[in-house]
Amino acid sequence: MNSEEIKKNMLKGSPARLFPVLPESKKEERATSMLLSVFTMVPDFARAVLEEAGAPIGKLSKISCYTEVSFKGMNANSRPDGLIIVENSKGPWVALVESKIGSSEITEEQITSYIDIAKAQGFDAVITISNQFAGDPSHHPLALSKSKKKGVGLFHFSWLAIASKALLLRNSKSVDDVEQAFLMSELLRYMQSDKTGMADRFTMSKAWKTIFEEIHQGHAVQKASREAREASSDWFQLLRFISIKLSLAVGEACSTHIVKKHMNEANIRLQDTICGLHKTQSFTGELKIPNAASRLRMTASMARKTLDLSVRIDTPRDVKQQRASINFVLKQLKDCEAQGVEIVVNWPGTTPSTKLLLDKALDDDHRKELLRPDLSALPTSVDIVKVIDLGAKMKTSKHLPDVAELEVERFYEEIVQNLRRWVPRAPKLKNSAHVLEEDVAPAAEEEFTPTPAILGLKTGASERASYAALGPFLANGSNHYFSN
Repeated sequence: MNSEEIKKNMLKGSPARLFPVLPESKKEERATSMLLSVFTMVPDFARAVLEEAGAPIGKLSKISCYTEVSFKGMNANSRPDGLIIVENSKGPWVALVESKIGSSEITEEQITSYIDIAKAQGFDAVITISNQFAGDPSHHPLALSKSKKKGVGLFHFSWLAIASKALLLRNSKSVDDVEQAFLMSELLRYMQSDKTGMADRFTMSKAWKTIFEEIHQGHAVQKASREAREASSDWFQLLRFISIKLSLAVGEACSTHIVKKHMNEANIRLQDTICGLHKTQSFTGELKIPNAASRLRMTASMARKTLDLSVRIDTPRDVKQQRASINFVLKQLKDCEAQGVEIVVNWPGTTPSTKLLLDKALDDDHRKELLRPDLSALPTSVDIVKVIDLGAKMKTSKHLPDVAELEVERFYEEIVQNLRRWVPRAPKLKNSAHVLEEDVAPAAEEEFTPTPAILGLKTGASERASYAALGPFLANGSNHYFSN
């Protein structure tokens, strides 16, 4: 199906407008129209967002967007907020769009209906946008069955994630067209306004508080409970929220680290997280920061009411002493003034770690407490850990995201941005050239007179006459010539 056939099959739909004429109550429709119109005018922005949904946007691609669409043969009440068509030489890539603003959330009934439309029309994807967060665009906040989604990609973006893409793209100055850069700035101004509902603050759900209270009442977390599932979803959203905020703070695209087996299996990730909560009464995740020496690890301990932040640095393997291996990390922290930071030295096998507060570890007299005299082996890595006691803030749905954001940025500034990873030294050049020369060079006392043929010179009659005159010079200078 080409773009013309798609348009003919549309009962309703208007091209996305930058300045849509809509009632004040139509905030969602206005936000969708403005975003999609900028997609059509700034291809680099469309690519930065839509490539994560599988859109093949190249330099010659044509992007068309429509709003409030409906199709022949479909329920007239099922009307997605938008339609995106990306035209390439291989054919169009098409996605339906549904958006929510403020505290409104995507509903399963609505998305199920749009997936059915996409299947019937032969479209590629359904994209949802709201103030909800997803660890990865392919990990939708709604846990739909595989059979329901089969044949259609389902992707989710938060408004903050889209705004961060726009901001990073603008700040990188990769959009050098003046008009396009202006459109990006105006879209950002609109999205970041509190009046639009696109910059709503992230809060944890009621399930987060419920799980917290159950743990502190001595109850085990039930793996199959709705609260455990929703609290785990809150944790994924919190990680994504902080990664976006950190992206804006450092000016580079940070992200949530998702292990390979979870990347294409959001349900397995959810189940593993719930199992971890059941066993440890805590949530754990990692943030990836471009060119950082380590991923930043976050652990929210419900039982201890703490937020643990840490990074792990591999220690050098090309030194002989344990002290030298540990000093590689400590030297990088000599100017650190952060309080409550602990140094944890990890050893091979089952050997227990050694620990010391940073201020003591930087003292020569106390540093020896980190060593293991009973071992000849070197340490494998050093963890730099900061434990933040959140107390009652751990269960506060509105305050926890703000506190976590602040503490992560502080830990990054005080610790992470100053670290570098260990890189093995380059191999030294072996003295093989000298060995070869000694093996093949003639003995110094032997006479060796170069002939014209050996020197690669012509040996005709006239040349031989000229060489005869130079004979004494060649004979006397032969050793000097070849020794150089």
